[in-house]
Amino acid sequence: MWNSQDVARAAIAIMVALLLPTGIARAQQDPAAEVLELLLPETPKPNYGEPVPASIRGRVELDAAGGSRGIAGVSVTDGYSVVKTDADGAYQIAPNQSAVFIYITRPAGYDVVGHWYKPLAKQVEFSLRPSPDDEEEFTFVHVTDAHVSANRRSLVGLSKFVRELNAMTPRPRFVVNSGDLLNLHKALLNSPASGHTSFRNYVGIMNHLTMPCYNVAGDHTDSSYRLDQFPRGDHRCGKPMYWEYLGPHFFSFEYGKVHFVSVDFGYHLGKRQIVVNGETLEYPTNQVQPMHIKWLNEDMAHRSKGQLVVTAAEFDLEDHCPGFLQMARQHDIRMQLVGDIHVVSRKDRFVPYRVGGALAGCWWNPRTRELCPDLSAQGYMIYHVKGERLEAFYKGLGQRVAIVSHRLGAPWQGTVKLVAHVVQPTPGESLEYSLDGINWHPMREVGRPFYRAVFEASVETATVPDGIHDLAVRSTITKEIRMQPIVVANGDASSKYSTDASLTFTVATPTQWTTARAPSGKAEVLVNNKLVGVLEQGKQKQYTLRVPADLLRDVNLLTFRFADADDGITLTSPAFTYDGTIYRDPRDEALREIKAAHWGDAAVEWGGYIAGNARPPDETPFDRRQNVFCFVLAGEK
Repeated sequence: MWNSQDVARAAIAIMVALLLPTGIARAQQDPAAEVLELLLPETPKPNYGEPVPASIRGRVELDAAGGSRGIAGVSVTDGYSVVKTDADGAYQIAPNQSAVFIYITRPAGYDVVGHWYKPLAKQVEFSLRPSPDDEEEFTFVHVTDAHVSANRRSLVGLSKFVRELNAMTPRPRFVVNSGDLLNLHKALLNSPASGHTSFRNYVGIMNHLTMPCYNVAGDHTDSSYRLDQFPRGDHRCGKPMYWEYLGPHFFSFEYGKVHFVSVDFGYHLGKRQIVVNGETLEYPTNQVQPMHIKWLNEDMAHRSKGQLVVTAAEFDLEDHCPGFLQMARQHDIRMQLVGDIHVVSRKDRFVPYRVGGALAGCWWNPRTRELCPDLSAQGYMIYHVKGERLEAFYKGLGQRVAIVSHRLGAPWQGTVKLVAHVVQPTPGESLEYSLDGINWHPMREVGRPFYRAVFEASVETATVPDGIHDLAVRSTITKEIRMQPIVVANGDASSKYSTDASLTFTVATPTQWTTARAPSGKAEVLVNNKLVGVLEQGKQKQYTLRVPADLLRDVNLLTFRFADADDGITLTSPAFTYDGTIYRDPRDEALREIKAAHWGDAAVEWGGYIAGNARPPDETPFDRRQNVFCFVLAGEK
């Protein structure tokens, strides 16, 4: 006979399984599980060993029938300084002695003919033609953390991603990949041969995209290739292989009213030593260096008139680029596209950032069941831009159906509005939901935002017994299903409990992942809306609180009440103990399982939760925002 904890864990296991990309059809043979043939056209390479010219001249011309003419106002750069073309499209630049390419910023309304970057020479020409597409309104994809290697799962997943994007209607105009394209070792331990294999796999598959892809170098993309020529201490160390396959690692392009800038903050300067398994390794210094800060300011200062700026980098430039906030104020930086931490999250401060999950999830460890450490499916962000307005949603790789209104283990009380969507709906397709897997109820279509049909349903929980239930949403056409345990918590007091319970957690435990936070004002601990304890202001402390038997319900809700609306705390995973058994929140159980799969059993105790409205701290792979915790004791009288 299972107890309620066994039922909860079984529900979570079912949920984790059904988050896999093909839902209940996942056991069937997937015809898309094939690796695309590698397409490897020749790309411009640096002229290694050649002296850098004292001056480079050239022209940016319009490629049109009946002759060509120069295009004024196009930014031309060597990656260290920026100049504009004159009225005739001509430019002249004195390249930095560290430069390896000369290249242009794609101006809005034009497409580049041929390559947008070329090796240094005394004379370098570029050609543009008018873009056939309206750039006032468009979509693009932000993907991050592909972590491609020789691992077949990574190649199948990347191929599936390319096929999905090529099949979208309308097609996204371009892709931005914000770092960790590959899975090379941060300390440059991989051989050059391994690096070539990974780059060939990534580039060869991504070249099947029918739209441009703009790549950001990340600390897993640097290679030991040409270390003799660019040794540690040289700010170009680790970059040559990236140059040869993908081009410059600092660049910009314009589309519509947006100036996009790619920023690489990883440098192998020999200044950051980390002991790993008893061996001291040199890891990258993750801070943009002065020569590139100068370039960033010049690049944004030369952007087209009236354009806002969106940066793409591996992580938040506020933390990794000195003077970034001053740049943001001066150059109208509105958004950062970031990755690295493999979660779907955003930070809302002066320059907000949005973390785009991870395409990889964790290719290299099947125990993670194709999930990110925040339980998001491996996937990517899709953006819609209209003028200066940007909006986005996250799409799981291989998934069309998503529950968007409720997280795993969310408490349901009274009348609940359920919201879900289906991506690229087919004629006649709709969604339906079930709480028992037997009886299915139709959902009502309420909108058609970009790429999606959104459906809603009102669910009355009064007739559903308190406890864990498996919410399922499925397509009426394909039968693709998404499943998520939810907790019905109507507060049924009919069940009587005979002994007290205890509640244990620690507030403001110091971690390396987020800012530890104790309450700054009065903070009360509530179980089932009844006071069971008070937190000490400004103090890191472990709490063990008694929960009287007469307060206990089949479903018990832990909440925190702060006197200051902007107050909050960080806390470890709360444990609810009754009759010698430890109970945890269903979302907490699932997160602990996935953290252990990603980083080992010790990781289940890393980090915890952020309750309240305090900012910072920010969410990380180990610290998630959550204000209500559910402990299900059904059947444990």
